Amino acid sequence: MNRRLVLPGLALAALALAGCSTTTGGTANPAASGTPDSASSSSDGGGGDGAPKVSSPLDPAKLKSDPCSVLSASQRSTLGLEDGTPRTSEAGATCAWIYPADETRSSRIDIAADPNTDGLAGIYDLYAKGGKDQYEYWEPADVSGYPAVYAATKDFRAQGQCKLLVGVTDTQAVQVFTQIGNGPGATQPCPYAEKAAEAMIQTLKEG
Repeated sequence: MNRRLVLPGLALAALALAGCSTTTGGTANPAASGTPDSASSSSDGGGGDGAPKVSSPLDPAKLKSDPCSVLSASQRSTLGLEDGTPRTSEAGATCAWIYPADETRSSRIDIAADPNTDGLAGIYDLYAKGGKDQYEYWEPADVSGYPAVYAATKDFRAQGQCKLLVGVTDTQAVQVFTQIGNGPGATQPCPYAEKAAEAMIQTLKEG
């Protein structure tokens, strides 16, 4: 049964961090992943001074000048996404990709360079200074060898939304947001965020 989730315009900001994978038979299906995706909260695993360092920094220029270029045509095909649509949000330039196999067109991925000039350290610092009382989930992770955190002030993972922030340099993080309107991802969206972030990292590595 299809469910349509209504998401008012993208408002990706440092306090609101987010998903992607292949589509089959008209619904999006998450790839296997060890990503934490339960609806339970997590307050462990990080503080402002504990943000992991980025050992192999990537050039974030594409994210700022043309975010739609961070997913190649072959990657979009693998992930089951249509061409990206450039947008402007509170985070600045962003790109949205729709899963066309979802007839409701409510399933999508958004990627944007985070405006915080302190990268993940700035997000960890906000969390350490009281954010742990505001975040309904905070789950540090590793995406293709890059430090990341799944976090949001409201936990809508059971409704198909997941927010992810990935550090590509010590001063630049990338916001990845997913909304899955139907299929398995409607209750487990975080693997979609991880797969999109992995593809984005690969593109940046290739220059």
